[in-house]
Amino acid sequence: MENKVQKKVLVIEDEPDLASVFVSLLEVCGFDSSVAENAHLAKSAVARDQFDLLIIDLTLPDSSGVDLYHELLALHPRYKGQVIFTSGFNVSDELNHVLKRDGASFLAKPFSMDKLKKVLERWM
Repeated sequence: MENKVQKKVLVIEDEPDLASVFVSLLEVCGFDSSVAENAHLAKSAVARDQFDLLIIDLTLPDSSGVDLYHELLALHPRYKGQVIFTSGFNVSDELNHVLKRDGASFLAKPFSMDKLKKVLERWM
């Protein structure tokens, strides 16, 4: 029997309830996940560990999600396109550019399990 390695996801989300929903749904989909509540903690987590995917809220208390993505990419180019951005707001021109250029994904809040699974398919 083959032992499949779980893919690791870093959820960067400042709303604790939503972060726990992400962790639960990711677990159901077969992912191992960690949570960072802000950009500072996310940068520390990425420096400490390697992740297969980053889920980044666009509005963090200490940074915009797009700015955080650019900072992480400058230090760790392997994360180019390995991101799902989330927001309850409309997609900005800047984010649209990142989505097209890097092949990142976007998940609008609120979302259903089916929508999350559809976005995650690429990493499964």
